[in-house]
Amino acid sequence: MQLARLAVAACVLLVLVGCGIGHSSEVDTSARTASPTAAAERSEYRATDNARRLLGDGVVLTISRPTSFTPTDTAYPRAARAVAFELTIDNGGPIPYRPAGLAFTATVDGAPSEQVIDSTQGYTGTAGATEEIAPGASLRIAVAFATPDEPSRMRVAVRQKSSATTSILLYDGTV
Repeated sequence: MQLARLAVAACVLLVLVGCGIGHSSEVDTSARTASPTAAAERSEYRATDNARRLLGDGVVLTISRPTSFTPTDTAYPRAARAVAFELTIDNGGPIPYRPAGLAFTATVDGAPSEQVIDSTQGYTGTAGATEEIAPGASLRIAVAFATPDEPSRMRVAVRQKSSATTSILLYDGTV
């Protein structure tokens, strides 16, 4: 009887791990009203290391810590302040990967934030990633989003394609 209980417990554990219990790649919208301080305490991002997210088929996206900057006069849309993230896309899969299909979204204090394109400073988003990433290769891109001057809670997510219904949370914290 003890052996049967252990076998059932092991099966339950395998099912829970296989289903990803305790790890969600979906954007959680339930905490949008929380304060920036509370959000930073719950953040999936840790300033001491880069956040790595599996995009599927062996493709891994690594996001850097946020960097605040002042966009140039040629940036679009115009913004007094923006926050940038450097992303490294590693293709560990067997086929070439097309990063141009990635769709980034951001919210600041729960409101949508526009992606800032400032090619003068190297913030081109996926617009600059027009080529495929060969298996075993990687590519770095930089994305930036408009933010207010005061500290705010920011959430950045990515969808594999603009038509995808689920997002992968990349950053949740105070900027």
